[in-house]
Amino acid sequence: MENDCVGKFCGSVLLSENSWDKQQLLDDLKEEWGIEFPLEETEEDQENIVCDWDGYRIVISKFPMPVPDHEAEINAENNYMWPEAVEVTSTHKAHIVVAVLGDEGSVIERSLIYTKMMATCTKQPYAIGVFTSGVVFEPKAYYEAAQSIKDGQLPILNLIWFGMYATEEGISGYTYGMDVFGKYELEILDAKDQVEKIYEFLVTLADYVIEEDVELKDGETIGFSKNDIHEIHLSKGIALPEQDTLKISYEAKKKPWWKR
Repeated sequence: MENDCVGKFCGSVLLSENSWDKQQLLDDLKEEWGIEFPLEETEEDQENIVCDWDGYRIVISKFPMPVPDHEAEINAENNYMWPEAVEVTSTHKAHIVVAVLGDEGSVIERSLIYTKMMATCTKQPYAIGVFTSGVVFEPKAYYEAAQSIKDGQLPILNLIWFGMYATEEGISGYTYGMDVFGKYELEILDAKDQVEKIYEFLVTLADYVIEEDVELKDGETIGFSKNDIHEIHLSKGIALPEQDTLKISYEAKKKPWWKR
């Protein structure tokens, strides 16, 4: 899959007041992640951090206004895990834009740097939301999920949004954010199981596809064991109708006995 989104990480941390502590942010990045930016050229600029670091172009900028076109509020509706998401998001007065630019390193390496910076911005005094991956996260939840990096894990819950919704036939789920890694979004349709198990299945699958750089193809299968085989179909998205998505069968298809 090819698209213009691959490797482009950009998001916003919403602020309840048009104020930030730039020095605190720099101190927090150094203390928690060991990140120090060379800021000789921008030391006097109180609204921006723009520099080249470790082969990347780093941009962290505070904008003295809400995210345009109510885009944050609209996307906050997707967060079924945070009932107050829309209400809280609608109160933001400013936002910090975070971006990692450049083509150096792997996409996963860029995603880790991006997540570290976004998580650090949640420690700002007026941070009330994290707008990324097509949703607005609660700051505390985003920060806690990012701690998985310290255990050597991909912070999949920071990078991909896993939407879940009920249908007449069962539970469906979808990913949002796989395109940044050059992958199709994934969907599970009308699964008949506990929502927690379906969610875990989708998270595990997305993590595997990204970390192992797996290319899932239409008409093939993916197997977790010889008796746990899942069919793959590429077609127009259900939860994401403006793009094609890979539908993964939730119910395992066992191999015939003569192929075992």
